[in-house]
Amino acid sequence: MRVRTFIAGPIATNAFLVIDDETKEAVVFDAPPDVLVDMVEAVREEGVHVALLVITHHHWDHVGDADALASALGAPVAAHPASLPNLEHPSGGPVPITPIKVDRLLEDGDEVEIGTLKFRVLHTPGHAKGEITLYTAEDQAMFGGDTLFPNGYGRTDIPGASDDETLQTLNRLLELPDDVTVYPGHGQNTTIGAERPWMARLTRKLR
Repeated sequence: MRVRTFIAGPIATNAFLVIDDETKEAVVFDAPPDVLVDMVEAVREEGVHVALLVITHHHWDHVGDADALASALGAPVAAHPASLPNLEHPSGGPVPITPIKVDRLLEDGDEVEIGTLKFRVLHTPGHAKGEITLYTAEDQAMFGGDTLFPNGYGRTDIPGASDDETLQTLNRLLELPDDVTVYPGHGQNTTIGAERPWMARLTRKLR
């Protein structure tokens, strides 16, 4: 598995191009505003086929270029069912967003195969009702949008967010091995091990 990171949009949102070099199949995670040109150029440069565009959650800074990018790449869009209303009828945010057609629904426990890469879908609400994380045990990596950052997690003071669900999600992530690399929606990569101490403190009452 090879990962290329693209930082785009007014609040520096991460998008990821994840490549299976063995088969030249790839998956894209999220499509922030202004990522279109760089992502399409990278896909052409790599000579890969993007088999899926995964939306980790519906917030404007993660989906601003989703419709255009899916069209340019000829890639189906996948998201959690709870994200559908906001993707089909987007609103909010400082940039206009074209409605996004979702081709594949991803729910907790689903498996996603991209070439030889295998991901398990984890429903990780808290920051957003439909937030999902795709975890690959073989490559020890997770792509979860704003589920988990270095030293923190996505805001819970916005519509659809929940402190209680965030704690449940963090408690679930503690089940993952320490060496899992976290590819977050903003900021630098981290690992479960690096974040474990504060996550364990926050969720102590749940165990």
